[in-house]
Amino acid sequence: MTQSDPHRIGAPTPARRGFPDSALSLTLALALGLATVTSLTACGWAEQGDPQVLKISFQRQTDPATIEAGARKVAQFLEAELGMPVEFAIPTGYGMTVQALASKQADVAFLSAMPFLLAREAADAELLLAEVRVDLEGNERTDYDSVFVVRADSDIDSLEKLIERAGELRFAFTSSTSTSGYIYPRWRLVREGLLEPGQEPDEVFRSVTYGGGYTQALHQVLGDRADVCAVSFYTVEGETADHYLASDDRRRLRVLDRTPGVPTHLIAARGGLSDDLKDRLREALLKLSQEHPDLLQDVYGARGLRRVDPEQHVQAAIDALQAAGIQARDIVQPPN
Repeated sequence: MTQSDPHRIGAPTPARRGFPDSALSLTLALALGLATVTSLTACGWAEQGDPQVLKISFQRQTDPATIEAGARKVAQFLEAELGMPVEFAIPTGYGMTVQALASKQADVAFLSAMPFLLAREAADAELLLAEVRVDLEGNERTDYDSVFVVRADSDIDSLEKLIERAGELRFAFTSSTSTSGYIYPRWRLVREGLLEPGQEPDEVFRSVTYGGGYTQALHQVLGDRADVCAVSFYTVEGETADHYLASDDRRRLRVLDRTPGVPTHLIAARGGLSDDLKDRLREALLKLSQEHPDLLQDVYGARGLRRVDPEQHVQAAIDALQAAGIQARDIVQPPN
């Protein structure tokens, strides 16, 4: 697994990018159900104490260069509001965000539901706020649709046909830790009868790959390296799709089917931060959401941020994970 770029951009200026990546590998602990890291937390490895520099990890959803300018502005805003230096990084994979929180190389992270569940076990992470997204009818929601996407000229015109011809098809998941790009589509294929709970997708498809991000998975289909992929709806539809693909590329794709109810992405803080810092951070982020919603749009295309019940927000992801029979080892080290 490749770590994020440790290069710090520019001189020691506010909101700088590139705090060092974790030297701690959680792969074995996660594959064993996170017991190792959880026991370390119980023994007090996540001791109390606020950092002198707040480090934020922005989960990679599209090309990091697209995220970076917005992430820098968010970090600068928080630096001014909190009165402390803020650094940011964009890890090369979703799992790296979990590792960064667990090893204290990140204090706060923008991440989706599945990585959050891992981080809650590995780093005692706490959900601070959830994204608000606008659906195709203009409603503001804290859940959204996972979609199966094919090329516009594909003769696969229904999920039923995909299931019938699965053995001929190349499938691209977003990432093994993606809620909309792995957990929900795999659960949907179990529900539709193509997979048994716990069965690996590569047992029924011609091939299975993992893009590493939404845009990368979509490009697998665009480049004829996959016949179908699974991503979040907002990467190909609605007001934020331009963040992920150019309109000409989107016209070459088609949404085949959708699965609703995916929890929106969220902002979490690692264990060990003081309640005071978490409260100030939450208030600063809500202020950002209210006064500068364009910054959230620039980073991930979210309409805003909202307080939610932490357990209720992620429960649907837990249910999908269990119904699909997915094990921790499948999330961290998917079969290839």
